[in-house]
Amino acid sequence: MENKKEKLEGIKDKNTVKLIEEGYFTVIAGPCAIESWEQLDTIAKVVKDLGLSFMRGGAYKPRTSPYSFHGLKEEGLKYLKEINAKYGLKTVTEVTDTENVDIIADNVDVLQIGTRNMSNFALLEKVGRVANERNKKVIIKRGWASSIKEWLLAAEYITSKGNTEVVLCERGIRTFDTNTRFTLDLSAVPVIKKLSKLPIIIDPSHAVGQSDLVTPMSRAAAAVGADGLMIEAHCNPSQALCDGQQSLNVKELVELMRQLKNIASVIGKKIR
Repeated sequence: MENKKEKLEGIKDKNTVKLIEEGYFTVIAGPCAIESWEQLDTIAKVVKDLGLSFMRGGAYKPRTSPYSFHGLKEEGLKYLKEINAKYGLKTVTEVTDTENVDIIADNVDVLQIGTRNMSNFALLEKVGRVANERNKKVIIKRGWASSIKEWLLAAEYITSKGNTEVVLCERGIRTFDTNTRFTLDLSAVPVIKKLSKLPIIIDPSHAVGQSDLVTPMSRAAAAVGADGLMIEAHCNPSQALCDGQQSLNVKELVELMRQLKNIASVIGKKIR
């Protein structure tokens, strides 16, 4: 009986790895969309070799066009679970509908709320309940036309359902400028630090929409005091089925990590 109890406690401890930790800068990297086992496994090995702890990968992809690739869905979730078992990486994927919250929670460690669903209050409440019951973490992205106050209130729909680790993610807002996909609001970092106790990470990939701009904005995010990054990376961006133009290739991801380590050391943090 004691052995069984110890085993269960060990499992619980393993699942309570925090997404954001004091003294660390968390980098979550992986493909926008899971396209195949081979694609996900290739990037997972790179992520693991870089010493990172979390990997992203979209199984369900809400797309503007109904004719775009919408993900492998349950097959993609299966691959994420296998990646966790093979490499020990904690996995992150987007929850798109109240109907798939449970099955996603069965297969991944971190539930992500995308920009389109920041104001989907029924989804936020269900994610909050499920995350609390199953000891999952939640990332909530800022809506592309939302104020910081609206964003924080949306996060409270989740936190009000229990003691769940919730992380805010700035991913750019829509403005009049067309030189980038969105306008990355890095001022949100110090504002959030002033208004809230919730940690904040940056998704420069969706904000700028161009791979050559991801690295400089990632450096800026680390320097301004963000708690981490969510980066899109692909083994062959030119052939990606989703957002290849903003995805880093393996060489670029490795170089970004080298640069981030230098910045992190200056501000007294370690990359993980």
